[in-house]
Amino acid sequence: MRYASVIKKPSEKFAVGFQYSSADLSEGATISSVVVTIDKVDTADSGSILAVSGSASIDELQVAAVIEKGNDGKEYYVNFVTTTSAGYVFKDRVFVKVRA
Repeated sequence: MRYASVIKKPSEKFAVGFQYSSADLSEGATISSVVVTIDKVDTADSGSILAVSGSASIDELQVAAVIEKGNDGKEYYVNFVTTTSAGYVFKDRVFVKVRA
C-alpha cells in the first residue's frame, strides 16, 4: 500500500494520485482500471464530505483524481483501488486534512 498526505483549503480543487513504475507491474501489463472512494476519518461526523470532481484518470503508469470541497478542520481518506491487466490489485490511500 502506498500512502500520501496533503493539506487543502475547502475552496481548493486539485489532483491527487499515484505514480507506478514498470517494476510494479508484470511484464507487458498495463493499468486497466482505477476506482476512487472517499472516507471520513471521523465516521461519526455527519457534515459534508470531500468530493471527487469527475472521474478518476489513468495515464500510462499514473492514476489520479481531482478532489474538491471538504469541511475546515476535517480529515478524509481518498482510496485508490488500481487493477492491472494481469489481475494485480493495488490499494493506495491519500490522507487529506482540510484547513482554511
